[in-house]
Amino acid sequence: MILTLTPNPCVDKTVFIDRLEPGGRFRSNKCTFVPGGKGSNVSRAAKALGADTAAMVIVGGHTGHHVVEMIEKDDGVRCVPVWVAGITRTITTVLESEVHRQTAFFEPGSPVTPEEAEAVVACFREAVKGAAVATFNGSVPDPSLLDLHRHCVRIAGEAGVFTILDSYGEEFRRGLAAGPDMVKPNREEAALLLGRNLDSVKDCWEAVDAFHALGAGLVALSLGAGGALVSRDGERYEVRPPKIKEVNPVGSGDALVAGFAVGIERDLPLAETARLGVAAGTANALSWDIGHFTREEVEAVAAQVQVIPV
Repeated sequence: MILTLTPNPCVDKTVFIDRLEPGGRFRSNKCTFVPGGKGSNVSRAAKALGADTAAMVIVGGHTGHHVVEMIEKDDGVRCVPVWVAGITRTITTVLESEVHRQTAFFEPGSPVTPEEAEAVVACFREAVKGAAVATFNGSVPDPSLLDLHRHCVRIAGEAGVFTILDSYGEEFRRGLAAGPDMVKPNREEAALLLGRNLDSVKDCWEAVDAFHALGAGLVALSLGAGGALVSRDGERYEVRPPKIKEVNPVGSGDALVAGFAVGIERDLPLAETARLGVAAGTANALSWDIGHFTREEVEAVAAQVQVIPV
């Protein structure tokens, strides 16, 4: 089983209009709602790849209930909610069909008390039992949770669970201190944490080595549409996806994490795990809805992915 942890989920609302103009009033011809948050995206993609998965989320209020309902009923994923007194945020994206432009509005995350933070860790300790892989995804909604990834990575590791950290900023830095088995930064996140520019492939490989030096056994440095650099125990690959007509790249990094998690759970060789991860990330970008691809679509993309030993 693959357990995902999303500290800062949301109701992901998309409003479709022809064109947005400042100060105007507009009627939408379509509006969609999905459970947002990096971990829930990973669970949705992992399920699409045929894996058993559960999504742990910190939620509150009526929007929190909506998130749990969508994860369970729409995505068909088992949800492990941890309830707090605050209200789960909504992220509203306005999609202009005439120019295919997105404008997103992010609400602040829910406040979390120190007592609620302790309850989250206790819930994770129980939820991770029986998991083969645990992924730790995204930001935290409140400073009381800055050490959440660090605590939970350590708990999962002590339970013999393979851990994947995909975060950024201070929570990523603190999570690294717990020694996750794998990290999946993108180029911008890696540059921010390491305090250096990653302008060339050489720079990126040096960043990969820096993450190894910080304790990560497996590093997958995402290059967006350029694929990923993957390294473990001296085995290194440049993984290149095929050229596609991109529809929506949002969530492709989460789909990549899902592909790696599934490959690791299935004990695939690193090259094939990397192929699956990049193929899932690429397949995700072929449609608007995050993680709504089929195994057949991923397999078709995977056949075109280049895995080049370095």
